[in-house]
Amino acid sequence: MMGVSGRNIAAGTVMIALFSACSNDDENSTDNNSGGNSSSSAENTPVEENNSNAEAEEEIFTAPLTGLEAEEEELNHRAVGVMIENSISARPQTSLHEADIVYEVLSEGNITRLLAVFHSEKPEEIGPVRSARPYYINLNNGYGAVYAAAGGSPDAYDMIENGEVDYVSGLEYEGVHFYRSDERQAPHNMYTSFDRLAEAAEELGYEWENIPPEDLSFSEEEAEGLEADTVNISYGSSSNNVQYNYEEDLQGYVRSVGGEQINDLQTNEPVSPRNLLVVEAEHQVTDDSGRRFIDIEAGGGAYLLQDGSARELSWENQEGRLVPVENGEIVPFQPGKTWINIVEDMEEDVSLN
Repeated sequence: MMGVSGRNIAAGTVMIALFSACSNDDENSTDNNSGGNSSSSAENTPVEENNSNAEAEEEIFTAPLTGLEAEEEELNHRAVGVMIENSISARPQTSLHEADIVYEVLSEGNITRLLAVFHSEKPEEIGPVRSARPYYINLNNGYGAVYAAAGGSPDAYDMIENGEVDYVSGLEYEGVHFYRSDERQAPHNMYTSFDRLAEAAEELGYEWENIPPEDLSFSEEEAEGLEADTVNISYGSSSNNVQYNYEEDLQGYVRSVGGEQINDLQTNEPVSPRNLLVVEAEHQVTDDSGRRFIDIEAGGGAYLLQDGSARELSWENQEGRLVPVENGEIVPFQPGKTWINIVEDMEEDVSLN
């Protein structure tokens, strides 16, 4: 894990030199208009360096999960991954637009749940918080994040009890690091904040300082692909199907669910990630409750949408992170926020316009 967060971009060193030359001695200087030699004597002053400006170097730090400029001291800590509910009763959510990375995956039935990874921004309210699933824990660990959830499936609890994730329990710490909102009914009303989770992590003895996430790959180059301003993603229910519409003025894909645009509950800001990665993965229902196994290891087909363009390529799991690849090489994200939607069947579940 890196000890210094972000990518350092060093500006060029500027050297300023002052030159002066003394005037020629009148007695030793003659003009020869006929083309003959002229003799002169000049004393050159040595080059002097302005020490105050000679080594003017500026370092620019970028957030490892967005590629956007940020202050170094605001980056040198762990990320937090928070399980966010996505049922009708939980929408609109709070602070999803501030997450660096968000994964959307089916949980039970036709309802998705969200893993929101926060690092470069530190929201004062995050939620509603819901329960854990094994594949979300594995995705969380790809970013070395402290993991926050309220309850979990039996398999998720096995992973937690085996110490496979640095876990902060919303049920155990309700009233301390988590709280209930009066604006919604339980269980759709549990919230937390970045600072509360940071305090909980330190109380639980988890490492926190000086271990930021590893950098993702970013590029400012123009996005490649076919024009695609809209992507529709089916999760098997009209109330939970997702649409993203590219808005040039926002430089992002505005998210709608069930036909309604998703704006933040508190600020009314739209959820509009700049990068949208849609990946196909195997799904298997594993019990009578409709819980699933989702294969986030094997790789497969994908669409990468950036700046109004769609590119068909593949995805791979590299050190726990799902990344776009082409000809064996990672395709960089554009600097900005990223959403990753996992679907069962790309041909049936995804359409581009």
